[in-house]
Amino acid sequence: MLADNYDKHDKTGGCGESMEIQIHKIGLFRPGKNPKSCTLSLDMDWKIDYTNFEKDSVGYTFYVESLNGIPLNFKIEGKVVLENSEKLPENLSEVLLDSGLKIMVELFNVTRDRTISVQNELVSIDEFQRKVKNLEV
Repeated sequence: MLADNYDKHDKTGGCGESMEIQIHKIGLFRPGKNPKSCTLSLDMDWKIDYTNFEKDSVGYTFYVESLNGIPLNFKIEGKVVLENSEKLPENLSEVLLDSGLKIMVELFNVTRDRTISVQNELVSIDEFQRKVKNLEV
């Protein structure tokens, strides 16, 4: 639930309404490798489309696209379930934007390039088995 992440003490996500924010799909589209000398710019274009209006819920699609720096597109599709109201909270878009950007930055950091050095050494089978046994302990 995004709303729980927005404010740990307020299950409404700061909206003052009782609701549950669900995530159904997340997409992060970035270059295969990080371009050299490029940063994640805060100059971004974003929008939220609300769809599938029902009595106690509404679907949403949250989009973010970077305008400068690393080419990046991000998308979340989900649903907002209203528990005690038929109208959308006034600051729902603010809650979705704030939570969505936090998720985007976390995913971006998880998927960045990492340099891993591997040391290649020749060892006998017996020595390899001893090393494996030491790891198991």
